[in-house]
Amino acid sequence: MTTRFDDAWSKALELAYLAAQETHLDVILVRDVLGRISLVVDDSSAEPPAEYASLSSRLADATQPFIAPGGITLASTLFAPDQILISRDLVIAREANDVSGRVSTLERGVIGSEWLHPRPDNESPDINRVTLYGFKGGVGRSSATFMLAQHLASYGRCVLVVDLDLESPGVGSLLQSDDDLPDYGLVDYLVESTVGNADGVDLVTKSQTVRVKGNGEVWVAPAGGRPREGYEYLPKLNRIYLDLPASTPGGSPQNLANRLESAIDAGEQRVAELSRRPDVTLVDSRAGIHDIAAIAITQLADLSFLFATDSPATWNGYRELFRQWGQVPERARIIRERLRMVAAMVPRDRRDAYLEAFRDHAQSCFAETLYDDVPSDGDDGLTDDVARFNFAPEDEDAPHAPLPIFFAPDLVALDAAARRNWHEIDPGAYAAFLDGAMELIVGDQP
Repeated sequence: MTTRFDDAWSKALELAYLAAQETHLDVILVRDVLGRISLVVDDSSAEPPAEYASLSSRLADATQPFIAPGGITLASTLFAPDQILISRDLVIAREANDVSGRVSTLERGVIGSEWLHPRPDNESPDINRVTLYGFKGGVGRSSATFMLAQHLASYGRCVLVVDLDLESPGVGSLLQSDDDLPDYGLVDYLVESTVGNADGVDLVTKSQTVRVKGNGEVWVAPAGGRPREGYEYLPKLNRIYLDLPASTPGGSPQNLANRLESAIDAGEQRVAELSRRPDVTLVDSRAGIHDIAAIAITQLADLSFLFATDSPATWNGYRELFRQWGQVPERARIIRERLRMVAAMVPRDRRDAYLEAFRDHAQSCFAETLYDDVPSDGDDGLTDDVARFNFAPEDEDAPHAPLPIFFAPDLVALDAAARRNWHEIDPGAYAAFLDGAMELIVGDQP
């Protein structure tokens, strides 16, 4: 019988538990970028018994053809064991106990690892950062970002909008005509910073499209700079994803998350120099499961709006994403408190029925993955000062409770350059979303 990818992993995990029992040492199940599997035994504290070697043939038999060369490896034989033993991507499957060592897993994928690295609350930036994300594209996320920026500015806020949809930029052109964009954008900063040349890369400009009364203002940091002769975008985009070595001896490597945060910091600092420190930074994230989206949600944002339409494909995608977070409970507990669903493109002719179905599907998605289980007998076994993270389906303050944006047919296939006043066509479509988002971002402040 042929062993497939998923079966190889589950069989290898069973053997990892067995190896941890037989050796009484910590064992790490590793899957490399090709999907090949190996077990690393941490022999730093003791010599494993000779019988452990027989596990190698059992691992090969169980996981063929997904067996890595060597099968079972002692950490002491690795050139750089710390890259395995203390990797930030380790996920503990079972803690050590009296009869077994600890079992952990380590995925060496090309993408996806950043979803499991939320920024701790005690490392929050001093600016309120909000990410707008959709598992699938085409749900009006960028236009909603524009409307939210304008709404916040109408209440006197200084807002910076960052176009982090680098593969499909959009919000920059909504906020500014091409001629008024800055000479450079996010990709320029990321490329120049790799060689220490980012000083003077002016990547923000004040929106000339958003005009509000009072002292509110909207700034934009576009993905790329002003279109012009000799300016190339794709060659820069192709060079921004690699991790960089430490800039100083003994320093930490610069991964994509560090570099994106530095670019946003630079944009915020430049707005402060030209005007004042932004009150809110809105990050228009790319869709899908790319690491840029992961970083935007897990590491850059204090709050993330998750855009969705009520379709099986959307809920299957979010369920898979939430399930990944749920594999590491301590990380899931950080992320889940920063989420709020947005029901996009709500049909007006059946709004109540649509939103009720959306809410039920969202609640089911959260309940299966990120909400804490509540015992059927009602006895949580918790003290009065500890509450389970779980919400009733009808709870209007729950993460699954949708903030609605109604479908506006006049905005389909929007050409912002030809209709610079597009945001005045149907402002009522966004009213409920804007009011709810405003309260979540700034609370009861005027």
